[in-house]
Amino acid sequence: MIRDARIDRRRHILHVIPLLDYGGAQELLVLMAKWSPKNRYRTTICVLLPNPELKAKAESYGAEVICFNRPRPSILKLHRFISYFYRNVRDIVSLCRREHVDVIHCHLSEAEFVGIVAGFWTSVDRILTTLHAPEMLPARSRRDPRNFLRWLATRILYKWVYAVIAVSEDTAAKVRDFAGVNPDKVFTIVNGIDVDSFQRTQPNRDLATKLGLSAGDKVILTVARLSAGKGHVYLIEAVGRLMKRYPAIRLLLAGDGELREQLAAKCSSLGVSNHVHFLGNRPDVADLLALADIFVFPSLGEGTPLALLEAMAAEKPIVATDIPANRSLLLSPKCGLLVPAADGQALAEAISYLLEHPKTASEYGQIARRVARDRFDVRQNIAQLEKLWGRQVALA
Repeated sequence: MIRDARIDRRRHILHVIPLLDYGGAQELLVLMAKWSPKNRYRTTICVLLPNPELKAKAESYGAEVICFNRPRPSILKLHRFISYFYRNVRDIVSLCRREHVDVIHCHLSEAEFVGIVAGFWTSVDRILTTLHAPEMLPARSRRDPRNFLRWLATRILYKWVYAVIAVSEDTAAKVRDFAGVNPDKVFTIVNGIDVDSFQRTQPNRDLATKLGLSAGDKVILTVARLSAGKGHVYLIEAVGRLMKRYPAIRLLLAGDGELREQLAAKCSSLGVSNHVHFLGNRPDVADLLALADIFVFPSLGEGTPLALLEAMAAEKPIVATDIPANRSLLLSPKCGLLVPAADGQALAEAISYLLEHPKTASEYGQIARRVARDRFDVRQNIAQLEKLWGRQVALA
């Protein structure tokens, strides 16, 4: 839909993201579409890759979603990669000029490369980028020449941005070191969630029945992409340790990803397949949280995890790994248990403690809910972003 800029006086924010599937950065972007003040901002989301699962949801909140639907070739196929890069930049430039974009806001590294170049080319008012995780490079050999190319490109591109937004202090420190960014350009804006949508509710017994759960089950839930950095394998090991003491323990894994078959094989080898339920991507996380006795987050590294914030808002007792992002959420004040990362035994001991001490578990959940409400509502997040997006400008 094309609007006449002489009529629409709102500031036009173009978010650029590689995928619009189920993931923390993507869910946060949908929340921005929902809660950005409609009288001040017009929101467009540009998705580079195919299969934008959250497109309809974003559009229901008033955002315009434009999908390029281009599969990404490997950089090792250089001619195809250059063509992919050029076409994306070209089309974003055309979009910015046609739709009078004021701000390009990039999310995740692939979007940075095309979005920042396009913004520089079109001279939009501001270019922003948000770093959603502390890892500056993909998990590959340090000697891989692609690491040097990314480091060099990042140092060049970040000279053109108005602001680099980090979702945690840990992420902010790492980007300053990695990219040599002027500290005045780096802003820490912690992620937020729609706290009210996770208000504790009564469990949906029909959903429990569909998931194969019984009234006496001890339900453990985690919500995360099934990838190595999320630490699912250690949680599955913890279930293996717990099932003799708690025969009715059930682990719900909400999320999908490349490790699904490998994790299912791990369940089979440990004899816990009947205790672990692979749910895939779910739009009903709030209902799953209502069914859970304990939320466990075994991740090995995070920015500011939305799934953990959602569990806090749902008043759930929490066990999480002792990494900077989780520590910053759960220790001020203490509202959950932290355990060493990559340690199935420690996870099992913490889960057992909360199951055996329901009063303490309930107190943790109550504190977590208050912290989420007071500090991590998405409207606070957007109020901070508005200072960087800028306000609408008067027309000549």
